[in-house]
Amino acid sequence: MGIAEHKGYDRLVNFTDAVVAIAATLLILPVVDAAAQLGSRDAEEFLARVVPELIMFAISFAIIANFWLEHHRLFRLIDKFDTFLIFFNFVWLFGIVLMPVPTALIVEGNADDVVAVAFYIGTMILISLMHFVMCNHVRRHPEFEHGASKTANGWLASLVVTIFFVIALIAGLVIPQFGLWGLVGMFLVPVTMKIIRRIAPVRHTSGGNTARGQAPSKAPSKARSTPRSKSGSTDR
Repeated sequence: MGIAEHKGYDRLVNFTDAVVAIAATLLILPVVDAAAQLGSRDAEEFLARVVPELIMFAISFAIIANFWLEHHRLFRLIDKFDTFLIFFNFVWLFGIVLMPVPTALIVEGNADDVVAVAFYIGTMILISLMHFVMCNHVRRHPEFEHGASKTANGWLASLVVTIFFVIALIAGLVIPQFGLWGLVGMFLVPVTMKIIRRIAPVRHTSGGNTARGQAPSKAPSKARSTPRSKSGSTDR
């Protein structure tokens, strides 16, 4: 897999941003079409009727915006890529472009439909999983990163998000009345990440002395100095 730099990289990022912008715009089109067919009807009545659509638009728009933000945080740390990263970036884009479809299904009154809920959350699982794969790939290829940039815990955060989406999907399938309420658990992601970040340093510190090699480095030096001192005293 060859590595491309600079100009080719900019094209990939610009194309990705354009596709995300188009997908986010498509979310509002059903509301725009309904407004175009308003005619002489009361605007207040229309707004009351499209409230569910506006709510789902806001939710899906926020989800796409968050996915794009995480994608931006990853790609601003690198300036090189390979065929693997390009492929999974396109799969990630496929999920983003697909988002307006399950959103429209939910808007049409299928919030309690198991298939519609599975389609909606499943699409987000696909996007989140692809982001995890890309983060993990970059983590395994530090040559992609520029300067002192590091992907840090980005891959771990995307894995946690994917797990929470899977839990929400299982809850929606097992309890159909639960619908999309399983997504409320996503608010626990920041708390989960804080706990993980607190636990991780403890584990690292517990083995820190061994990893740093301070104790092993001092022991040999003492062992060497003791025989020398004894030999010196004997010679005298």
